[in-house]
Amino acid sequence: MKFFHLSDLHIGKQLHHYNLREDQEHILAEVLSYAASIHPDAIVIAGDIYDKSVPSGEAVSLFDEFLTALAKIEPAIPVLIISGNHDSAQRLDYASRLLGSHQIYIAGQVPEEEEDGLKKITLTDAFGEVDFWLLPFLKPGYVRKIFGGEVPESYTAAVQGILEREKIDFSRRNVLVSHQFYTGKGETPTTCESEVLSVGGIDNVDISVVQEFDYVALGHLHGAQRVGQEKIRYCGTLLKYSVSEANQKKTLHVVELKEKGSEPEIQKLPLHPLRDVRKLRGNAGRDP
Repeated sequence: MKFFHLSDLHIGKQLHHYNLREDQEHILAEVLSYAASIHPDAIVIAGDIYDKSVPSGEAVSLFDEFLTALAKIEPAIPVLIISGNHDSAQRLDYASRLLGSHQIYIAGQVPEEEEDGLKKITLTDAFGEVDFWLLPFLKPGYVRKIFGGEVPESYTAAVQGILEREKIDFSRRNVLVSHQFYTGKGETPTTCESEVLSVGGIDNVDISVVQEFDYVALGHLHGAQRVGQEKIRYCGTLLKYSVSEANQKKTLHVVELKEKGSEPEIQKLPLHPLRDVRKLRGNAGRDP
């Protein structure tokens, strides 16, 4: 099972009031080119599709053009999407049933009622079936009804409770798609200026609750990095969205799962932005 792991497209974002429409259009076109040549079994987008919960018409149009172009690739490539903290869950869920009939699967809202469950998409390859579990961004208060009206004591408890109620069969291959701030095993992930994190790190989720998955496709942090294990990864953004990212090398993550029990293989394909972000230092106020 070979799939692209994307996240944090932040369509509609501006960098110091500079419109990035052309830059985002250019980099998404490169993703489309890779998709047409490699033809992965799926494309996973782990949240923050848009930069604002109420995206501009221009931003919506750009993402629509991207999905339309993907849909023209034959045979069809399933696209799996979750909402991030920048997205409006309700807006992203709009027409999700219709899009699902075209193999574009969207999970905008986290389960809120007792009868609700996570969206699961099952795909098949030469080694059998792979279950993709789509977990949109959540705060403990979002899922209080599932916990009998009580707000979970932490983000970790909220995510753990949501996953445990699914009774996931881990004898099968399972991939989790999630948009949260994960920490664990004594590692503190590298963050950037362009990310939104709570003061004091109260929104972190311990990776112990997701370790049984064969791969965890994360969104939220803009720098590509593992969290504790190679199989638990942030793919990072396709573009640099702050000066603090100037020295980062952005890549497209291609993940390949083989038989159950084997480690996922991760290939990082080069990306070629229309414009780069650089950090320049000067000696202001000094004579030459």
